[in-house]
Amino acid sequence: MPKKILVVFGATGNQGGSVAKAILNDPATAAEFHVRAVTRDPSKAAALALADLGAELIKADMEDKDALRAALKDAYGVYLVTNMFEHMNPAAETRQGKNVADIAKETSVKHLIWSSLPHISKISNGKYTAALHFDGKAYVDEHLRTLNVPHTIIRLGTYTNFVLESLVPLSDDPPSYGLFFPEPMSEDSELPLIDPAADAGKFVKAILKNPEETLGREYNLGERYYKISEILATLKKFGIEASFKALDHATFKAGLASKGAPEFFQEDLVQVIQFGVEYGFFETGIEEGHKLIVESLTSLEESLKQNPIFAGLKKL
Repeated sequence: MPKKILVVFGATGNQGGSVAKAILNDPATAAEFHVRAVTRDPSKAAALALADLGAELIKADMEDKDALRAALKDAYGVYLVTNMFEHMNPAAETRQGKNVADIAKETSVKHLIWSSLPHISKISNGKYTAALHFDGKAYVDEHLRTLNVPHTIIRLGTYTNFVLESLVPLSDDPPSYGLFFPEPMSEDSELPLIDPAADAGKFVKAILKNPEETLGREYNLGERYYKISEILATLKKFGIEASFKALDHATFKAGLASKGAPEFFQEDLVQVIQFGVEYGFFETGIEEGHKLIVESLTSLEESLKQNPIFAGLKKL
């Protein structure tokens, strides 16, 4: 019996790479699925590493519907993730997601798994309307439902990388860092953390193995919620001295501007954090996602130990 073709977008990134490797490294799923890894550059080391595991590499751009038709030819399933940070254009991200959904419908894909984010403007009843990179993904949710493509929607929580990338050096002697977020964030505020490279594939593999349970469903994914104070304590346990401070919005946005963030994204991130404090990041919890899997998830401590950004931080 021929294997089912699983097309994985973003195959050399955190999420897509995790999905491809989770399928290929499990003898049971490797026997059931043929992984077709979509990349814009099949010569990249990360792409070649997937080929060594047994993946088929295919070059495709989500703006090119003919290339997408070739990528999805005879596909049973699709893992779809888009990356706004490649072009910093939320509208382009929405268009790319819709393009893949359209071709999935056209080619009769049986199971499309779409990596989305909460529809902040809708959930907040119009209170927060500038979180464009969240809403941009949520518009694809609506398109999928309109098309009636067989699908499952997942939403990943805050990447552990985001926490590390947010650390600002304060002193070299002794080494110390600041963790700065906009008001009303506090040390009691919680983030649903996930290590996508380690854990996204575990969830997606479980979704693919249980279509009768997961088709038509939506899952919010995270290892668990961590208070900011817990994150600081975990960093300290590993020799990283970090303190938290909530900044007024103008100061926080000025910090993002100094790193080259465009103006729209400065307000976007402020509103994402405001929404997270008020609504808990997700509209519903992460418990349903936990019910899917039997594999253990990666804790913040475990994620830090294997993170190259963490390894480069100056420790006490």
